[in-house]
Amino acid sequence: MAAQLLAREAGVDPNPARARVHLADGLWLTLRAARIDDGPGTGMPAPSDREIAVTIEETTPADRLDVFCRAHGLTSRETELLGHLADGADTGTAAHAMSLSAHTVQDHLKSVFTKTGTRHRRGLLARALGT
Repeated sequence: MAAQLLAREAGVDPNPARARVHLADGLWLTLRAARIDDGPGTGMPAPSDREIAVTIEETTPADRLDVFCRAHGLTSRETELLGHLADGADTGTAAHAMSLSAHTVQDHLKSVFTKTGTRHRRGLLARALGT
């Protein structure tokens, strides 16, 4: 992560100094690198002279869902649908929230199942949310 931060600062790589790592038992961690900030008015050294800190934290369900959707190439509508399902919506509720018919939601869901290799909502959400 620190090397990615340096590459970003040097203009070599625009990607953020962040990574998500999957460990055993469905645990996901997010690692981030940043310069340590002593706060305003402290006579702080130039950004490149400040120490680098790498933080490790448990990844939020929303971040896990984001990674899952991007990894499986879901469209924006499929991603939106999966978000509604993760929030506990049924087909009718998701259809209303997305201004779609229940049949269209079912079509999107079938596509999501195909792309993710899942067969039912429970399995899909378990994989998507890392539970």
